[in-house]
Amino acid sequence: MKICLLGGGSCIAPVASTVVWVDDKLVPLRDTLQDLKQAAAVGGADTELRVTHDWSALADSQIVILLPHASHPIQAQRRANTLLAQHFARHIKRHAPKARVVVAMSLACLLAFYVYRELEAEASQVIGLSGGIGCAYLKTQIAHQLGVSMQDVAVLAIGNDETIYPLPQYCRVNGIPLGELLGDKQIDALTDAVQERHKKSSTIDAPYTLAAWISQMVTAVALDKKRIMCVSSLIQSSTAQVYLNVPTQVGQGGAESTLQLDLTDVQREQFTQLVAKSVKEQRIF
Repeated sequence: MKICLLGGGSCIAPVASTVVWVDDKLVPLRDTLQDLKQAAAVGGADTELRVTHDWSALADSQIVILLPHASHPIQAQRRANTLLAQHFARHIKRHAPKARVVVAMSLACLLAFYVYRELEAEASQVIGLSGGIGCAYLKTQIAHQLGVSMQDVAVLAIGNDETIYPLPQYCRVNGIPLGELLGDKQIDALTDAVQERHKKSSTIDAPYTLAAWISQMVTAVALDKKRIMCVSSLIQSSTAQVYLNVPTQVGQGGAESTLQLDLTDVQREQFTQLVAKSVKEQRIF
């Protein structure tokens, strides 16, 4: 499997036979290439790693990952990342129009929708990584408060680039509902903390979290894992299309399906408002 990384940042995917970085600025990537090769060797990965500014290297890629440029201050990220996504999308459309595209930049819902429209892609082809940092934070806080292993904690949330709504009824510890382990006030405090974290977080602020999230995503697609992951995927109705963070089955086909969840009345109203706001924001494309 061939994977192409576009932009800054780094990520090793052991499931890939070839990983190619394509960027206009090669020096920072070349400086870290040898270290990444050695890291792959330590992990026993027979992955070929290459760096190039030749966009034709995108050809035959099964997965293309759009990475953030750490050099952009947070105030400038919206404009900078939109311009980057436009730049990347043109080359993807020309050289790898059928590749699965993972948008791992800030404003992933917004930019995933743009890339989807620009590529005239299939509904499952483009996936955004927007809710991963918030979900990871929620998972760590639950494990910390209960004093349990992170491996036993599972969480679900819905949201967009600006808002996240944890779903406590679907958050469990080794199958035990969170509501049986924490009181309502504790769960509300957790929700508030996660929402505040999501508002302030950016992909460039959590590079290790992002790298781990990308690795899980690539593995799910490459090995057709059919994993349920909280990612930005396309929601469609008869009147609108929108990218939202929702629990999604991820496999070889990309974002293969979204889960139908039983929401409370409050959560259903939150979701309705989320859709309306996101449709308005993403309509600029």
